[in-house]
Amino acid sequence: MGIVNVTPDSFYERVGGADAALAKACAMLREGATLIDVGGQSYAAGRRRVAPDEERERVVPAIRAMRERGIGAAISVDTVRAGVARAALEAGADAINDCSGLSDAALPDVVAEYGAGLVVMHIKGRLNVREPAEYVYRDALAEIVEFLHLRTERALAAGVARDAIAVDPGLEFGKEPETDLEILARFGELRALGYPIVLAASRKSFISRIVGRPASELLAASLAVAAAGIAAGARIVRAHDVRETADVARMLAAIERAKRGVIALPPAGPPGEPGENDDETDGNSAAERAV
Repeated sequence: MGIVNVTPDSFYERVGGADAALAKACAMLREGATLIDVGGQSYAAGRRRVAPDEERERVVPAIRAMRERGIGAAISVDTVRAGVARAALEAGADAINDCSGLSDAALPDVVAEYGAGLVVMHIKGRLNVREPAEYVYRDALAEIVEFLHLRTERALAAGVARDAIAVDPGLEFGKEPETDLEILARFGELRALGYPIVLAASRKSFISRIVGRPASELLAASLAVAAAGIAAGARIVRAHDVRETADVARMLAAIERAKRGVIALPPAGPPGEPGENDDETDGNSAAERAV
């Protein structure tokens, strides 16, 4: 899941306007993305909450530009508002990525009405505000699983298809680094919910706090987290660095096949030129098809 932030205040790799968003999405498709996540609101602590109209004005033109170009990928929109979700789905989005745990009671109804996909994320506390005193857990994974079970049941009751739902444990959202590490160490327990699991950790500040580097220097650490999550059962990886993250996923998949005695590699080509002729509108690169 390639991240396309059409916000002026996102903490890393933001783009301005529909044309830039389209170019970014096409670049990510060439690098191996099969899902593009468009965000028009930063949820980091201290960021300004924009009005619904402003959020719509950021994401809808980007979605339309991608649909008019016919990009070969599904599009999700990172929003917590039912009104923005409706506008995004009307413009051609395929799914809603809600990092508030369905705080807007009307959002599941909108998703169900459009037959769209839904990512339900765990959160403790409030978006855009850090409240460390509130981030206390008796058993983090048990509480996260219970929260996600209740919220996904709410989505099902609204008519969202079971096979259209994915879950996200919400790394960093209402957690301190110690809890984030516990989630990663016990990540496989989330599989008990029976939904595909989203791993969204790319260049987040909890990684920065652990390794002591700024967001611009967190590629290696982010890839380590991605590898751990994929090995434990993550099926969607939300990432800024698509090429590198896709390479990690492909290598892990190849190793898993080798364990089963099944190894299939693409025909050998000129060194250093894989995927050179891939169509930018096709989310399935040559390397991805090989895997």
